[in-house]
Amino acid sequence: MGKFLAAISIVIHFYMAATSTSYAGSGVVGEINIPSELTRYAYAVPAPTAETRDPSYSVAVTFVRSTGLHKSLSLLLLDSVKTDEVVEAAILKYGFENVKNIVVDNIKHTTTDYRDQWNDLLATIYSSQFDAHILMSIVKKGEKSPYFADFIARQKQMNTSEQLATSDVFKKAHKELINSLRINFDS
Repeated sequence: MGKFLAAISIVIHFYMAATSTSYAGSGVVGEINIPSELTRYAYAVPAPTAETRDPSYSVAVTFVRSTGLHKSLSLLLLDSVKTDEVVEAAILKYGFENVKNIVVDNIKHTTTDYRDQWNDLLATIYSSQFDAHILMSIVKKGEKSPYFADFIARQKQMNTSEQLATSDVFKKAHKELINSLRINFDS
């Protein structure tokens, strides 16, 4: 048990030093009491919430959901696997229709697993690019918002699609999808 606490305290120390989030040293984070062996570094890492982020973050979450951008993960995954060697080999072996159905089912499963992380990533990106007023205007007025054209232009300028396609969340989801497809096609 002593080695376990020592290992955990080292991990927590490095993680907390990297995040530079301190606390009053009370030994409590949220509702979690932390053993004194783990609090000697006088750091704690509260989970980020909409309340502790930029004020436009919560509006960005609403924006992502109401505009349908949360569905972009499934579209990116489909685009990334349609020419993958696993899928191409399966099409030759089982036929396009059979493979299409399996791919779609696996994409649905994968997007369910990563939906919250994806929505968080999108909200973080959009809240850093636009203030809450602009995002809410687009939510309420859609293409009629005076900010809509700027929104579209800025997406190209900021290369948002590249940020998403190279994100850790996308890479993990893609890897899980490919592994799942391999299992489905090998069985």
